[in-house]
Amino acid sequence: MGLPGITKEQMAEVDRIMVEDFKIPVELMMELAGYNLANLALNLSKNKYSNYIIIAGTGNNAGGGIVAAKRLVSWGLSAQIIFPKGVNELKDVPKDQLKRAKLLGVEIFSELPDNSLELKDDSFFIDAYLGYGFTPRQDDISENVFNFVSNINKILSLDIPSGLDATTGNRYSSINPLATLTLGFVKKGLLLTEHKNIGELYVADIGIPISIYYKILRNQWNLIYKRSSLEKLYLAFKNNSMQKVEINKSKVIDRSYWTIS
Repeated sequence: MGLPGITKEQMAEVDRIMVEDFKIPVELMMELAGYNLANLALNLSKNKYSNYIIIAGTGNNAGGGIVAAKRLVSWGLSAQIIFPKGVNELKDVPKDQLKRAKLLGVEIFSELPDNSLELKDDSFFIDAYLGYGFTPRQDDISENVFNFVSNINKILSLDIPSGLDATTGNRYSSINPLATLTLGFVKKGLLLTEHKNIGELYVADIGIPISIYYKILRNQWNLIYKRSSLEKLYLAFKNNSMQKVEINKSKVIDRSYWTIS
């Protein structure tokens, strides 16, 4: 039929297996994520001469946004990155990506503009602030980011819209992206939340072997969710590393599923 969503805890285990067991570096997955993100931003903006503005946090999700900025600039386009928490808060891997981005001429800012409406009309935004590991907490800077981004209608979210719980689908921000590019596998919260909270949904191949999902989701393969659907996804990834997702919602929450269109 289709595929289940993956919880944040299961996705964290996927990442652990990739790095610790398979020795696949985070940088490699980050490069693949950023490449797909830049491509989707170009497709959605419908204007290759747009100004691309990435709003980045401090972790690996920010790293994907930084890579996207690198790609866009290397293709001769304009890209800036805003770090609301400042570049000094970046973790090691995205910090290395930032060094490369600076060498390519990506513009860097350490605070949000006073008003999103003052930005150029041709600006297209990328939300790379918070990833699937988000948990609700009181954070004045994040609240400012949520308020700022809620006024933007041309925005693409990376992995999961900032402020959305990846497992429950509960939303703690008012971001309504045009689209969301989720990485590796669709998070369960994306199946449960309202369509307006995620926009069009895409999934990107970031190099995670199919065998990991066989293992992590071993208790899910049954009459509702079939391994053959996972194999279909990976056959599609062979032709295109980014696939559009269709969600089928069920009145029985645990029976909602997703397929590629």
